[in-house]
Order: sequence, then C-alpha cells, then structure tokens
Amino acid sequence: MNDLENSRVKSLAVALSGGGHRATLFVLGALMYLVDAKANADVTSISSVSGGSLTNGLVGQSLNFRETDGAEFRKRVAGPLATQIAKSGTLFAPLLTKVYVVILIVGAILVFVIPAIVSASWYVRILVFFFGLMVWGWFLGARGLVCARAFRITLFSPNGRATKLAEIKKKDLDHIICSTEFRSAEQVYFGGDFIYSYALGHGEPAELSLARAVQASAAFPGGFPPSTLPTKQHKFTGAPPPVAGGPPEPPSKMVLTDGGVYDNMGEQWARGFAARIKRSPNLGTGRTAPNQLVVVNASARIPWIPFRKRLMPLVGELAALLRVNDILYINTTNVRRQAIVDSYNPADPTKASALPSALVQITQTPLVVASAFANGTTPVAQRAMAVLEFLKGGPTSEKWTEIARENSAVATSLSKFGADVTARLIYQGYVVTMCNLHVLFGADFPLIPGALDIEQFSELIT
Repeated sequence: MNDLENSRVKSLAVALSGGGHRATLFVLGALMYLVDAKANADVTSISSVSGGSLTNGLVGQSLNFRETDGAEFRKRVAGPLATQIAKSGTLFAPLLTKVYVVILIVGAILVFVIPAIVSASWYVRILVFFFGLMVWGWFLGARGLVCARAFRITLFSPNGRATKLAEIKKKDLDHIICSTEFRSAEQVYFGGDFIYSYALGHGEPAELSLARAVQASAAFPGGFPPSTLPTKQHKFTGAPPPVAGGPPEPPSKMVLTDGGVYDNMGEQWARGFAARIKRSPNLGTGRTAPNQLVVVNASARIPWIPFRKRLMPLVGELAALLRVNDILYINTTNVRRQAIVDSYNPADPTKASALPSALVQITQTPLVVASAFANGTTPVAQRAMAVLEFLKGGPTSEKWTEIARENSAVATSLSKFGADVTARLIYQGYVVTMCNLHVLFGADFPLIPGALDIEQFSELIT
C-alpha cells in the first residue's frame, strides 16, 4: 500500500476541459463532489479551458473553494450556474445578443437586396454590394465582444459591477484560465495575480475583466474570431530574446483563441508546472507544486460518419478538410489522455509518475474504472468492489450507458439546455468523479451516501 492510499495528498491540482455548456455542467458536478468529499481543502490550482472556464471563473468569483462546504457551494455556485444554463444559457440570454443576431440576419439580406433594387449602373451596384459586405463583416467580427459582454452580464458582474481577473486570486489557490496565443502557438495562462506564457513572459492582470479572460479561453474556432488584447498594461517581463524574424519584445497585442486549440483538457498547467517555474522563478513564489492531478474531460469522441463524395467538388473538399481537422484534434488529445491514464496505476504503484493523475471522462459510466480493478484482494480491488456494490443502489449498467451516450452527444453550445439535460450532466460528473477517485486514489475520496439520487441535482435549478 502506498502513500497515496494512506494519507491525504496536500497539493491537488484540478483540470477542467472545454466543451461549451456541456463541459460547464459536467465539471460542476466534479467540483461538487470534491467539496462534499472535503478534498477541496487540498486543492491548490484549478485550471480550465473554454466551457470549463465558465465554471472555474464563477467559483473564483463567488467563494474560496478551499474553505467552502457543500451547502455554501450549492447556494453560491452550483444553484445559480445550473439555473442560468438550464433556463437562459449565457451567450443568448442578454437582449443585446438577440438584437445583434437580428442585425446580422437583416444585414445579410440587405447586402444582396439593396444592390439588386438600386437604380444605378452595374459597377455602382457592385461597389454598393462590396461596401455592404464590408460593413456586415465588421459587425460579424464583433461577436467575440458580444460574447464577453454576455458572460459579464450573466455570470461575472455580481451587484452590477464587472469582476476583475485580479479578484479571483485566493490564498494558496490559483484559478487558471487557459487560452491559446494565436501567433506563437502557445498557451497563455490568466491567473488572479499573473498572466504568463513562454513567448510573453510574466505579466500582471491589471484591469482585465474576468469576462474577457473567460471569453478568450472560450473563443472556439468557427464560433468566434480570435480576441485581441493589448499587452502594455500587463507589464510583461522575462520573455526569451526575440529570434530573427520573430515578434518584437513584447508584441503590442495578444491574439487569443480557444484554450482547447492548445490543450482542451487544461492539464498542461499542472503537468508542466516544474518546467514553467524553472523558466520563470517569480511565478513560483507562494505556489506549491502539485503532487496529484484530477482531469475532468467533457470532450466527446468524434462519431463515425458516412462520407460520400459530394456532387460539388469544392463542397466535398471543404467537408473533408473539416473532418481532417477533427481527426487531428482527437488524436492529439488521445495521446494526452493515454499519458494521464499511464501516470498512475494503483495496482502497480511502482510505475507511478512524478504526478499521479486520474481521468474523469464524460464518455465513461461510473462502472468502467471500478470494473477494471475489481479482481483480487488488494486494497484497490476492495475499493473497486465497494464501488460496484454501491452503484447497485442507483441506475442499472444499461441506464448509465444511456446517460453517458446522451451526455456525450450534447452539442458544444452556449445556449440554454433545459432542466433535465442540466441535471443529468451534473449528476454524471459528480458520480463518475466520486467512483473513479475512490478506486484510484483511495479513502480520501469517499463514497457519498445519497449521491445516486439525481433529484438532488434537479433541485439546484430554481
């Protein structure tokens, strides 16, 4: 029996994946479990991308995660967030977003209609068309700002005042919002008392709002254009010397896209912590290196699809290109997921890496990990069998398979989900986290009586 099974690990890192509101709710369930298990007292960092950053940002804004209890967490975080997404969503909840969408639709129509009805020569009508197209394109390009405003209104402006990024820093706990710098192809980490990337160095959060940081983390390609943020106010230092033909030091702007472009599970903050601190010692001041990691992954596998050659060759090539992009993405994340799984095997602790990690996936049922270890008389086998016995008090194996399939198929969107889908996502996130961590990491992550009752998650929605 190893130390992980005998004593509480005092530096637990948590990583929350992207996946729109599907991820927001699934990772919310995981955090609820950590609080109920009292493991939140050991959490030293919560890193996140995209949809997971909505939850991470709200937790950092609302309370001290290390010190909260189940009742407070449900009242101040889980209930408000579940209700918001079930009934209104985030992006499309404010009136301005609805007006913006109407303007885009009407504008697109007018771009074609006006040149057709105007009484003028053909070349004047062409000029009118291209001018209208440019104006419409400018409005289309503003959707990132519209999204940031929606996040601010719905989640990140308690009492009507926009929360600053600097306000999410807590003693001994970092909330890390991860984005991708478009030009350097590297991750940017937004924390309560720093901004960091290898290319830019170490900077200050300054007056940057939490909503803008979260939107930069959630600017998924195709949905939103890259966000642009000036660098001057952040006072970056410690960047590597510029290379020939490279950017100035530092560049005047950050061009940011979805954090999932670089790392859709948010786990690189914890897994690369030691090397990062070695490059930037100031970043390590007051921080503890993680010695245990929980990765909560709400990314679904790409489905098998029939692919037939399109009648229009250009359309077929575009569809193939989009499919290639999906395949490239899923294979890079598959490698990282396998590295997480290989990092720790409680049945063979001699093979543990420097950062033992546990993976919680939306594609899993709570029986998967337990079934893999429920063989023999070792402590891990006994815990696995206890999990399987515990699960007999809830849904059947077939029902869990159905829940995992339905949750994995929920669209990656920022619209409202309704009460049933919202509760189901939180429920699965909670139960799979509980079962996986109990098997893999031991008694510090107990089985919670009553956890198999989905009604307690439905009651979050008011």
